[in-house]
Amino acid sequence: MGKAFGSALIGASVAGLAFFTFASSVPAAAGQSGATRATTPAKAVPRASWDGKPDLTGVWQGASLNARAYGLAELERLYQPSAKEKMKALTEKDDPIRQCSVYGYPRRVAKSFPIQLVQGAGVMVVLDNRPHIYRYIPTDGRKHTEDVFPTYQGDSVGRWDGETLVVDVTTFNGKIWLGGVEDRPTPNSSGGWMTSDALHLVERWRLLDADTLEYQATVEDPKVLTGPWTTPKIVLKRAPIRKLEEEGHCIPADIDWVSPALR
Repeated sequence: MGKAFGSALIGASVAGLAFFTFASSVPAAAGQSGATRATTPAKAVPRASWDGKPDLTGVWQGASLNARAYGLAELERLYQPSAKEKMKALTEKDDPIRQCSVYGYPRRVAKSFPIQLVQGAGVMVVLDNRPHIYRYIPTDGRKHTEDVFPTYQGDSVGRWDGETLVVDVTTFNGKIWLGGVEDRPTPNSSGGWMTSDALHLVERWRLLDADTLEYQATVEDPKVLTGPWTTPKIVLKRAPIRKLEEEGHCIPADIDWVSPALR
């Protein structure tokens, strides 16, 4: 696939936010009467026609991890004392997602909601199930943009390390959280899992087989953490053919949306 065609494919996907993927079902292995059912072998990793790299294109179901499985017990130990005090003062209403913002990564992958990856020549786009939210990740060897404006999802650049896509993310605005107030790995845990504008994220995306995607991230934030935090390896499964929400409405948590007639 040429770059022009790849760009057109990505643009069409972003514009329409049509979350489709081909995911063939895995039939159960037929066994003899009374015999133990055989295990169906995993399907081979699909590969891109233009460079032979693993093709991550598809809809992937979120992992739906609890706080401990997500590794927040280890993260909690890394917060600086001053950051812990600020963290405790944060409530559910302060959560960016409650203000109609974005989850941010790696938190987004630990949730139950699906994402879609669309891979083209020299680029990968990550589409969210929430309308109009996506990440554009060049994989053609370019460096970070120097004059980019800080954002919730940062500036991403990717490179291939063997079979793994490594994505380096910088230039955050310091407003995303790594977890919500409800994410409590211990009974004494409290507050929001805040970050700063010094956040630096390195992600590793790897196909284990045609229907299994492994994700792991290392988080550095010298203004908030005493050292790097690496998430557990998070496994996402390929979702069946589906179309996710194209349009939607988000009402901030502090807005009273109930009609007076219904009160």
